[in-house]
Amino acid sequence: MGHMIINNLIPGFFCAAVIAFLSYKVRFLTLGGSIATLILAGIIFGLGGLKWSIPILTFFILSSILSKLRKSRNEEVEKYFEKSGVRDHMQVIANGGLGGILVIANTLHNDEFFFIVYLATLSAVCADTWATEIGTWKKTATYNILNFKPVEQGISGGISVVGTIGALLGSCAIAASGFYWNSMPVMEYVLLIILSGLFGSLFDSFLGATIQAQNVCLVCSKITEKKFHCGTEAWHHHGSKWVNNDTVNFLAGTAGGLAVILFRAMTKF
Repeated sequence: MGHMIINNLIPGFFCAAVIAFLSYKVRFLTLGGSIATLILAGIIFGLGGLKWSIPILTFFILSSILSKLRKSRNEEVEKYFEKSGVRDHMQVIANGGLGGILVIANTLHNDEFFFIVYLATLSAVCADTWATEIGTWKKTATYNILNFKPVEQGISGGISVVGTIGALLGSCAIAASGFYWNSMPVMEYVLLIILSGLFGSLFDSFLGATIQAQNVCLVCSKITEKKFHCGTEAWHHHGSKWVNNDTVNFLAGTAGGLAVILFRAMTKF
């Protein structure tokens, strides 16, 4: 068993190294992000094979392309975001760390349910990412998720019709990426993965509007996730200083996985 795992990890880490290197070269990842990807993707590729690799590659590649395209069309919203479209190590861990844990758990105790939870976590982070990238592709009406009052585009906790459509597309992409290996009834599988993704995305917006740290720029008075804005330190406005965008993304992915676990407990599928 141990010998087989080692034999699988070697090609897995080789493929991960190629992807991490190329992603660094095209500026999908920072140096730290590429190292984190090497480790995380190596584990997922090596232990999970194509079944577990295709979904996370679908999320990473398509989301990175969307980030680059959106930034070229509407760079204005970047002033609100804590981080740019070039992902660092914390973003890699926040979006894919649960996947690494689940593939290890599945290796120790083979259970198809681990794969479904994995897809649900990816569906949530993909839906959230696409909601942001597609929702800010161009200027559109944006509303606070708590009271539906208009807010500036790009502010944490804001939602829009276009962004919600983006979230739906992101969750559909993950559902499609794992469809070949699905053993559940088709409609049940599709609805489960898509709805868990949408739930995770909305939960992310809820956390963004409530506990995520938001600051106010003393120069331009804009609300932003950034700690420094307009060349000076921004002041804490509301939310917890310890809850940043990476924390919220991790919790959103967790919420997507928990939604599936709750559904299983209620229906015993």
